Amino acid sequence: MVDDWLDTDEPWDAGFESGRRLVVARIGPFVRVYPRPPRYVQRFYHRVHDLPVVDWAVPVAPLQLGALCTLTADLRIRFQPTYQYARENLDHLGEIVEHIQGSHLGLLQDLAEQELHRMEWDTSWLEKGCGTVERALERSVSEHLAIRNIQCRTRCLVHPTFGDLGRIGADHVAPWSRHRTLYLALMERHKHAQEEHHRTVTEYNRTTRERELERDTQLLEMERQREALAKAKLETEIERLKTELAAEERRQAQRLETEARLHKEQISHTASLRTLEMEADLDEKSRRAQTMNEMENHLKREIELLAMERQRLLLEEEIREVKVAKAKGWVINAKRRFPLGNHQDAPPDEGVELVKPSESAD
Repeated sequence: MVDDWLDTDEPWDAGFESGRRLVVARIGPFVRVYPRPPRYVQRFYHRVHDLPVVDWAVPVAPLQLGALCTLTADLRIRFQPTYQYARENLDHLGEIVEHIQGSHLGLLQDLAEQELHRMEWDTSWLEKGCGTVERALERSVSEHLAIRNIQCRTRCLVHPTFGDLGRIGADHVAPWSRHRTLYLALMERHKHAQEEHHRTVTEYNRTTRERELERDTQLLEMERQREALAKAKLETEIERLKTELAAEERRQAQRLETEARLHKEQISHTASLRTLEMEADLDEKSRRAQTMNEMENHLKREIELLAMERQRLLLEEEIREVKVAKAKGWVINAKRRFPLGNHQDAPPDEGVELVKPSESAD
């Protein structure tokens, strides 16, 4: 248990002092008692006695209220002797704490028992709790010690322990018993507690059913929302697949169109290459034919030139011979000797008929 000495409804100023000491000076039959001053110098005839702050747990016997209830009190006191109390009890300064505890134990126990006995006929604590009794006992103890020059602060806790009221009947408590009032109050309280418990259980069950119904409704709503979300997700997925399929079809069509166009362009390019090759081949053949024709014409011209040169030579030879024959007086039949024909370019001569050579002449 944690001792909280300041947790009280009515604050009590104990006035404790740290380091409180009493000086007793004895010189023969003379005795002087005074608090130890701040600048104290101890003499051989001085005796210094501490007046400490002490915690004291006062034992209190439990109070049996028949078979109904058992009251136990936890009484704790923090006290310190005053200078006045020490002066009045010089013979016990050496064991002043033990003297206080021994002198006041019975009185404090009696005060505690008196307050507990009040709880037999005053049943208000059943409704309000034991706080009033605890504060009253604390006040009584503090006042009892204070008027005897003992500074203190008291802490009291009362713990009621109830019996099994279901097993205790009215016949267990006589009409003249001092516990009958408490018994009736306890039974009334027990009845109210049972009714309250029944109402609480009923309300709890109703609230539980409502919560379960609300939870089931929420679960159904969540399930419906999940199904709607799943359906929407499925529709979205279908739309996405349709979109992807349409896009794939468009890409496939574009790819086929592109491949067809490229194939067509390739065919056209191949045809163009072949046309260009054929045209180049034809040009080459035409150039070759033209070259052959030119060569043939050149050869023909060469042949003609050679023939003409031969004919010229022959004509010159014939003219020379004619001149020689004329000079000798011979007449030569030019037609018989030159069956190729007359030469147009040959100069006319007297008595000579020039025959031009044919193209087949060698």
